Amino acid sequence: MFSKVVFLLPSFLCVVAGSLLRSTPDISADTATSITAGVAANVATSDVLHLRSLDSRAVAPTLNFDDSTWIWTGETTAHLGVRPFRKRIPSSSTKCPVCATIILSSDDLYSLNVNGVEIGTGEGWRNTVVYTVGLNPESDNEFAIAVNNTVGAAGPLIATILVDYKDGTTETVVTDTTWKTLQTVPPTGWTSPSFDDSEWLAAVKVLPGTQTPWGTPFVLPPAINMTDAYWIWTNETDAKGQDPVGHRAFRDTITSPYGKAAVCGKVVIGADNNYTLFVNGDSVGVGGNWHAMEAYSIPNLDPDVNVFAVDGENDAPVSPAAIIAGILIAYNDGSSETFYTDDTWKTIIGLPGGFQEPSFDDSAWSDASEYGTFLNAHWKNVTIPLA
Repeated sequence: MFSKVVFLLPSFLCVVAGSLLRSTPDISADTATSITAGVAANVATSDVLHLRSLDSRAVAPTLNFDDSTWIWTGETTAHLGVRPFRKRIPSSSTKCPVCATIILSSDDLYSLNVNGVEIGTGEGWRNTVVYTVGLNPESDNEFAIAVNNTVGAAGPLIATILVDYKDGTTETVVTDTTWKTLQTVPPTGWTSPSFDDSEWLAAVKVLPGTQTPWGTPFVLPPAINMTDAYWIWTNETDAKGQDPVGHRAFRDTITSPYGKAAVCGKVVIGADNNYTLFVNGDSVGVGGNWHAMEAYSIPNLDPDVNVFAVDGENDAPVSPAAIIAGILIAYNDGSSETFYTDDTWKTIIGLPGGFQEPSFDDSAWSDASEYGTFLNAHWKNVTIPLA
């Protein structure tokens, strides 16, 4: 398996599958002639992989607070303690939410809950955090944030939520006066979707999202923390000791733990020189600038098994070659995992026909070789996309 980091995420009861979403253009790639031992026949250079497109939004948009507002309760005197904030994302027969990405900041401590499940807590003062959440497509989804003022002037809170829908559209939800709040500590059960907040107050604007209470600009979080990711490639070199030019295939299979169902995910990936990313046999995106990784949103995953495959290409005869990736998967039970490229990935020289398909047998492939982590490898000054 992968190296992994576990985070808390909210649960939902329904499995999301079979959605029709905006697709990326079909991508074709020439297969290579050089295949390692263990593969019976070479693939001719005239063969072409006809690749279908993934039902996804492809490149993930970057979130910010430009259209959000710092909000609070409207209390005129400073206080210490917790204040609650709620926002409902409705579902209908035509608009079914499946996934959300949330960034937030607060003064001081926060607790983020979605559909009654706490998914994250922390110190929001001067910090901006990001969460990816599986949603319930068959009912309304409730976002509830508790902010605890521990010292000094009270509040405020700011958040931006990007919601993915089953039909491939997205919606950006911001903190504003449509959020509900109270000028008291929250009552029991207030984070539940069934809780009645009809008598609550409208939140009050404090500052525009382009400003901060502490005076300095936001430091926005990365889409995925890539510290534990390894640059990987095959272990081959040519007669000059260089990585040969050409295509190399990489795969890894993530099986959902017992009792969990995968809902949605996010991928951050980079390559020296080029990559094509596939999820469950479908093309997601391509890239060719190793200085800048890219992030992709995957709103719909198979509940049980998901295969991530990469066509990595070295097109420079005197240049090292490698790929690097982080994969976040949100499950339906309130948990998520972040997986990273490492030596558990499978690789082979060339591109066997159908290598990206979930049913492809990679048991004869070699383990990938590691060439350093994101922080200590040959590749420097590589940017990670923001959340």
